[in-house]
Amino acid sequence: MKKKSLNILIVALAVVAIFGGMLAIYVNDAKDSFAESITVDSDGVTETVVSVNDLTLIPTQRKDYTLSLQSEIEGTFDVVLDCEETRDGGMKQFVFVTVKSGDSVVYEGGLSDLLGDTDVMFQVEIDSETAVQLTICYEMPESVGNEAQGTSADFDIHIRIEKV
Repeated sequence: MKKKSLNILIVALAVVAIFGGMLAIYVNDAKDSFAESITVDSDGVTETVVSVNDLTLIPTQRKDYTLSLQSEIEGTFDVVLDCEETRDGGMKQFVFVTVKSGDSVVYEGGLSDLLGDTDVMFQVEIDSETAVQLTICYEMPESVGNEAQGTSADFDIHIRIEKV
């Protein structure tokens, strides 16, 4: 009887460990497929900060982050993205960034430029019924070698949206 109870306990612990591992993988994948919704305030101005923590890539890998911009006020809005590095993990020189507003590319360049003095500025048309999808794609080119191994990036994206 004791042996049977011990076997049941071992099997139960193994099942819990498997589910715990699956949950950890799911949470990590959810972090990688980051999506956030930003609603413009009724006065037509919104400022927010989105933190990107421990961004890691390997050559040929890309990660997309989507921001959904919405507003009850319809019209044209100026959008400014200003990136500020919070920790230098050595990866910024190896990563190429593309920012899209809907299907239009509004920025292409290096992450090191964005973390320097380069701001991304563009205009969007927002109506009260349809959100504008802002996609930020981080990609490490195939040509990057072992020099990028073990690198990462931590930074904040300061977003300012203002009605024109």
